[in-house]
Amino acid sequence: MKPTLFLAATCVALTLTSCVETPTTDASTGSGAASTGSSNSSAPRQKLNKHDVALRFLTAFIRLDKNMALQYASPQAVNKLDWNRQHSGNIPYYDDKMILYFNGGWARVYFQEVNGSYIVSDLEVHRR
Repeated sequence: MKPTLFLAATCVALTLTSCVETPTTDASTGSGAASTGSSNSSAPRQKLNKHDVALRFLTAFIRLDKNMALQYASPQAVNKLDWNRQHSGNIPYYDDKMILYFNGGWARVYFQEVNGSYIVSDLEVHRR
C-alpha cells in the first residue's frame, strides 16, 4: 500500500498594527463591537492625554486622513489645515510646546478636556 499525504488547510488571522492605536470601545461595556454612532465624533473613545491626542492627530495629518483626524479634533480645528496638499517629503511634526510644524507653516495647538480625555479643540495657524 502506498502512503498518502494529507494536507490540512489552516486559517491564520493576521492583524497589522501601527504605532498609533485605533480607538476601541470601553472594555467595561462588555461589547467588543465598534460603536454604531457617528464616526466623525470629536470625542475620543479612550482616555488620552494631550500628548497622545496630538500624536494621533499628527498621524492623521501625515496620512492626510481627515476622517481619522476628526476622531481626535474638533471640525473647527481640522478645517484649518489643508488636507489636500501632499507633504512632499517634509513630514509634519509636533513638539511638546504645543506647536505643530508642517510644510508651509506652523500651528499652535489648543486642547479641550472631554470626559476625562482631550481633543484638539482649535489651531492657530501661521503660514509662511
